[in-house]
Amino acid sequence: MSADSPQVFIVGKIAGATNFTHTSLYVKYFFRVGDHWKKISGQEEGETFQSSSQNSKFIPLEHPIDLNYVTKAVRGWPKLLVEVWEVDDHGRNSLGGYGLSSLPIEPGEYQFDIQCWRPEASFFDKLIGAYPELVHRDLLFSGESRFGFKVESTGNIHIELAIITKDFHLHGVQISHRNYLNQ
Repeated sequence: MSADSPQVFIVGKIAGATNFTHTSLYVKYFFRVGDHWKKISGQEEGETFQSSSQNSKFIPLEHPIDLNYVTKAVRGWPKLLVEVWEVDDHGRNSLGGYGLSSLPIEPGEYQFDIQCWRPEASFFDKLIGAYPELVHRDLLFSGESRFGFKVESTGNIHIELAIITKDFHLHGVQISHRNYLNQ
């Protein structure tokens, strides 16, 4: 890709979590892009530290995100997958939920929640405090083969991001703040 290829900068943080069963958790995260995208810098996958909160439903995570991609096409815009792991009073880890969000296309600063879910547990699973996990997490990025899952809602992961674009206009792509209702 050339020096003037369109670039996207993603800067921000995984701010925290709310509404999960336990008050101690950590998050594994994964950014996915299309075939025409290449990472220039940053970490596409990672894990926050374990955090807890005794006095509030909000569990602060404050994990930084700083990525830079170069692309040949708008298709395959970045998506963020989160996998939440709860830690109980005995130090056991159990799946808190999965969540997926496409990132905003327009440049700007954003705050949004990723709603999480997990496969529904049987009575026996709930009794021992274990929840079923997906064997292949790439299934979450595909629209196929997800139907028929019985799931339960869990909590929310709060994300704060700035999306910065560069050189899209040099290739005839206009990404702007337009008011589509007043045209």
